[in-house]
Amino acid sequence: MEYFGMFAFIGIIFLYEKVKRLERVLRENGIRPGGTAGLGEQVRKQVGRTVELTLETSDGDMMGKVCRVLDADEDWALVLANEGKKNECEKLIRLDSVKQIKVK
Repeated sequence: MEYFGMFAFIGIIFLYEKVKRLERVLRENGIRPGGTAGLGEQVRKQVGRTVELTLETSDGDMMGKVCRVLDADEDWALVLANEGKKNECEKLIRLDSVKQIKVK
C-alpha cells in the first residue's frame, strides 16, 4: 500500500511540472487567459493611487500587498510597497501574477 502512495506522489510532482512548463510557454508566447487581457489598462488608471494587489506567489499561495502604483504597462507594474515600519521599496511586479486589484 505504501508503494501506491509513493507512485501517486511521484506522478503528481511530474504532472505539476508539466503544467508549470505549459504555463511558462503560454506566457512567453503572449497567450493569456481572457480575464487578464485588460489588466495593464486597469493598473495604468490607478497610477499614483494606493491599491491592494492580490498576488499569486511561486508556490501557489495568494497574498495581498498594499502599495502605491508608480507606473504600469501591459506586462509589468512598478509599485512602491510598504515593507514594515517606515520602510518602502520599489518593486517590479509582473501582471501575470496579479489576481485582483482593490482601490483603497
